Amino acid sequence: MRGKISRFKNSFITLDHLEQFAEHNISYEQFALSILALEEEGVLVAGKSTHRNLKVPSLAYKYRINKALLKKDVYQDIEKKRFKLHKLLILDEYFHLPPEVWKNDYPYIEKINTYIETNGLPNNEVPAPERSLALVGDEKWIQEKGGQKILERLNIWDALQITPVSDPVAFIINPKKVTSDKHLHLIVENKTTFDGLSTAILDTQFTTLIYGQGYKITSSIDYFHKQLPLDRVHHKFYYFGDLDWEGIKIWYKLRQIIDIHLAIPFYAECIDKTPTTLKTKQKPSEEAIEKFLSYFDSIQQEKVNITLENKKYWPQEVLSSKELKQVWRESNWTQS
Repeated sequence: MRGKISRFKNSFITLDHLEQFAEHNISYEQFALSILALEEEGVLVAGKSTHRNLKVPSLAYKYRINKALLKKDVYQDIEKKRFKLHKLLILDEYFHLPPEVWKNDYPYIEKINTYIETNGLPNNEVPAPERSLALVGDEKWIQEKGGQKILERLNIWDALQITPVSDPVAFIINPKKVTSDKHLHLIVENKTTFDGLSTAILDTQFTTLIYGQGYKITSSIDYFHKQLPLDRVHHKFYYFGDLDWEGIKIWYKLRQIIDIHLAIPFYAECIDKTPTTLKTKQKPSEEAIEKFLSYFDSIQQEKVNITLENKKYWPQEVLSSKELKQVWRESNWTQS
């Protein structure tokens, strides 16, 4: 009950809401006694003009939540534990987080503390699963179960020298281009487009066709040069995704990681097609759309803006396999 009340965003809470927080199959008397205990403690404060119900025991229909008092026990616990833990573990952020975050994180903090007390800080970098297993006994904890956030809260992430592990990139290679000193790479967001273009790569100037898998490419792209270790050559990457808010944000995030160009010929072909209704809720990024549109002429910019504002978009699938291949083969990519 206390945890649910502490997470409640408003300063006032009704009796109906409190009843929803109660455990199932408890009697009214048990529920009322728990509320009265919180009243007595000062966590729940009934206003002088607030009416009470006619049941026994009687409860107010509305309470003010004394959130400072609700967190008092947690603050005291954090201060107490601070002196027991290694000085490298900084707990300050927990004073600004909901109490349940501290409660959920602490079992892992104890294990991290034991590791540091026993081994000290590591002298070399190791992959995340290896360090995760050593810290808490679970190789998936850091990357898949929120462990990185806890380590960052403790201000210990950098000191533990952890190398994130990404999935390999899925791509098709053009054997005709492997020996070249200049390499073009096309990243496409969706699998359908990847499949549609896959049989045409031998007829293009490109060395690889890369399947981006949505946002996954923003982490897996770091793996690419390990998979295709071509030294002392020039790489040029192009990106083609859905022309919607999310597709634009994927490209924008990716360009902060690598030097990447928009595959303008594909986008231009899409813009000439009839857009379709956007079926999912998407949040625009003004910074991303502004940068994206800067690569198009004023007529195209206006058309894209109006389309997206009207909750429509151009999926990659608006181009048929035949059209995709034609654009890829016939466009002058060395000049774009």
